[in-house]
Amino acid sequence: MLRICFQGLIWLCVLLAFLWAAGAIYFLPWLPGWMRLLCCGFYVVGLLILVWRSQERKKARALLAGSTVIVYMLTLLITPSNDRVWAHDQARVASVEVNDGKVTIDNFRNFHYRSAGDFDVNFEKRTFQLSDLDSLSLIVQKFTASEGLAHVMLSFGVGGDCPLPEPQYFCLSVEVRRQQGERYSPLRGVYRNYELAHVIGDERDLIGVRTVHRPGDRVWLYKLNATPPQIQQLFLRFAQRINRLETDPEFYHTFLNNCANGITRQTYELTPEPINWLDPRIVLPGYSDQFAFENGLIASEEGQSFEQTKRAARIDIRARETGITEEFSAAIRRR
Repeated sequence: MLRICFQGLIWLCVLLAFLWAAGAIYFLPWLPGWMRLLCCGFYVVGLLILVWRSQERKKARALLAGSTVIVYMLTLLITPSNDRVWAHDQARVASVEVNDGKVTIDNFRNFHYRSAGDFDVNFEKRTFQLSDLDSLSLIVQKFTASEGLAHVMLSFGVGGDCPLPEPQYFCLSVEVRRQQGERYSPLRGVYRNYELAHVIGDERDLIGVRTVHRPGDRVWLYKLNATPPQIQQLFLRFAQRINRLETDPEFYHTFLNNCANGITRQTYELTPEPINWLDPRIVLPGYSDQFAFENGLIASEEGQSFEQTKRAARIDIRARETGITEEFSAAIRRR
């Protein structure tokens, strides 16, 4: 029985690798769509015929495994680049400079939206003192019916404890960098099809479009338990990573290098207990708020359950009621 189970496990791994390889061929960026479909069909049908005709199971497994290795080596020839014809909203990437405690963000995004697809492109330069960073929030946006699929962002508060001037907030979003005419697909994101980008922008831009102009989306904002020194160190870690991506671009991956684990890698020092990196909620961004709550990251009243905290944190409904105004950040934080 153990032998049969072991053999079955080997076959399962080989077949999963074979399916991955078929997808990798189908999503090869070098070829036009019809040719990718043709190559994928030849690969699947040809290998299945060879396996079917094979008289030895070990030889059949070796054939499938060997083909997936060849396809994997082929995909390694696809390299990330910052030199492509990017979509207008991602034509520029942020860069961060820190000198003597003064932070300068170049290509700070502050678009003005009339609808989700109609907006004025506006990149700015923003400056502030690193020591003024004193609050941190987690934003979770669910854009499909699937609970596991979501987009997560962080929002930094500048001077949030000072009565004057009013606190300012900006978002940091880890996401795919789309080329012109390109749409995001979670399945394509499994393969080396999208570059990774870190967008820094005004809340009225990055949160506003996801709440006011996308009526089907659900958005939550959770204040995180973090001290000002922790928040400042976290921002510096992100700044180093953002600047490194300017010279060493990376590929986005739907499960291994996405918005959720891209943030978790930088925030691990905020959790009182070591993070369990095998927790599937790190891979599935839709459960990142529950993961953060159970690890003591989300600020909540004593005795309050996660569901109660989640209900109070939903902001898309109130954002649509108030619209994208100058007081947008304050409005979405009113309870």
